[in-house]
Amino acid sequence: MSRVARLRIDDWSVTVSLSAVEKIEALHRNVRVPRTAVVGARGVPDGMAEVHGKTTGTGLPGVILAGTVRDSDSVTFAVCYGHRPAVILDLAGQPYDRIVVTVENPDEIVSRLP
Repeated sequence: MSRVARLRIDDWSVTVSLSAVEKIEALHRNVRVPRTAVVGARGVPDGMAEVHGKTTGTGLPGVILAGTVRDSDSVTFAVCYGHRPAVILDLAGQPYDRIVVTVENPDEIVSRLP
């Protein structure tokens, strides 16, 4: 079984659903944003390579990045495992500017969002 957070998408919201262990790693509960706040979605081949800054949570280069990541321009919520494919959600009007999550099926998720 692979370790990935689940992205749940319904008509009204997008939720990063974390396991109990991931909640501890990220120092955070599930993250839910209104679907209307998602202004862009794209798949990338390496989610971890897309996130830079100071992490509040767990960060072990090349292995895990889970939590809130702040750089000089933005705040990102990330749950990334290894150098694996991920989805990046660009957000508007939310505490996070974007969400980056390792997923097994980035193309399918991106096709369900704007």
